[in-house]
This record gives sequence, C-alpha cells and structure tokens, in this order.
Amino acid sequence: MNRYQAFCKFVQFAPNMVLQGLFDIAYPVYRKLHTNRAYGRVKAHLRATGLDQKTTPREVFKNLYWNFIDAVRYLQHSPHILQRITFENEELIRTPIAQGLPVVALSIHQGAYEMLHRALCRYSGHIHLFIHQFPNKGIADTLHELRTDSAIEEHDTAAVAYVIRQFFRDKGVLAMLVDQAKDAHGNAVTICGLPATLYLRLPVKVNQMGAGIVTFRTYRKGREHIIRFEKVYAPGTDPQALVKGISAEVSEWIAEHPEQWTWNYHKNFIPPKND
Repeated sequence: MNRYQAFCKFVQFAPNMVLQGLFDIAYPVYRKLHTNRAYGRVKAHLRATGLDQKTTPREVFKNLYWNFIDAVRYLQHSPHILQRITFENEELIRTPIAQGLPVVALSIHQGAYEMLHRALCRYSGHIHLFIHQFPNKGIADTLHELRTDSAIEEHDTAAVAYVIRQFFRDKGVLAMLVDQAKDAHGNAVTICGLPATLYLRLPVKVNQMGAGIVTFRTYRKGREHIIRFEKVYAPGTDPQALVKGISAEVSEWIAEHPEQWTWNYHKNFIPPKND
C-alpha cells in the first residue's frame, strides 16, 4: 500500500470532526502559500463573474475538500455515503440506452465529480472513460484502484479513434468532463459572462455520427449529494446550437452552486488559441 492509498483509507474511516479540524488548520497555511496562485485565481474569478456576492474562496476550498472526501468514500463503497445520494431524472439516460443509442454523458468538475462515472454503471455495462495519467505513479495507481469497476474501461486520450469504434459497437456510454483538458483544442464559449473554453469537439463529432448527448451533474445539498440528469441532445443536433446550449447549461450550474466548482484550475476562463 502506497502513502496515497493509506491516506484514502484514513479518509474513509476518520471522524468528520477530525477531518474538519485538519481543514481548519491547513486552510490558512494554504491560503498564504497560494496567494498568487490557486487562491488568487479563485478570488479573481469570483470577483470577475460577480459570484463573490454568493460565495467566498474559503467556501470554495472547503467544498473541494469535503467533496473529495465524500467521493473517496463513495468509491470505496461507504454505506454512509451511498445512503446520502439522490438520483434525479434518470429516465433521461435510461430511455436512450434502452433504445440502443450510444450516449455521451457529459458533465463538469463540480461537486463530488468522481461519483459521476461510477454512477453511470447503474445504466450500462460499457462505460468508456478518458483519463489523464498523473506523472506520480502512486497517485495514478491509487486513482485507478478507486475508479475500477467491471463496467468501466479507462482510455488514454491518444486512443480516440479506437474508443469511438468501441463506443458505437457496444452501444455504450462515453463519459466526459468538458471544462478541463490537457493537450486538447477546445471550443470558444462564454461561461458566466467571461470568455472561456469547453472541450466539446469530440462530443459534437460523435453526435453528428449518431450518438445522443445527456448532460448531468452532481452537487452537495446539505449532507446529501444530488446526481441530476439535465438535458438530452438528439443525434445530429446543429453543432453551433449544441455548443451554445451546453455552455449555457454549464454557466447555470456554476451560478447555482459557485462554491462547488473547481475555480482553482489554472486554465479557467482562457479562450482557445487559433479559434
């Protein structure tokens, strides 16, 4: 067991009071060390979007912390977390899958987002998930172990052509988070009133090839976690309308729960080059 696996085991069983105490101690130190980096980005983004009227950097980092803890517990099948999850509008994804339609399940890094892809195993035995390997082998191995499920097939982003073939062959689900990416070219959009990037080129491509798109998200509500399916885009939707519709949804999700989005990501609100 490496140190990251040991930490996840600790998180699974540690009392919430202890974990809250760790956050209360660590946050002021983190804030001071990251004034011109992650903390500074969060503060600047909230101010630029006007959402500093609804939340604070401390709330953002506190929710990142607790959503991570609950996601780790969920991936380790903690009954206390499993009992606190509510699924909404499941017919939006059950119906196209029952009709034999390949489906892109599309979301963003909000709430306990590591729950999303495991949750898709409720609906299909063929979940295709693109991952970015961490340079640190211990972290990569730990995440792989946590995410492992017989229904989930992890893919490197270099294997796009293979994944598309498999996806249409098995009428499966292609799971994607589209607000962050590495070494990818995205779509120019407006998010919360600011120029930004969403990585929608692959969803648009497979939608034109005959796949449906279902948007969904997760967010914390008190002690509960909501996994909510939002909208279905039929195969062959006009590409411009598709990008515009999804970016509007993303803006709405962030505005509804600004304390739970990953504002600290270093490429947020940067438009794509050469677009």
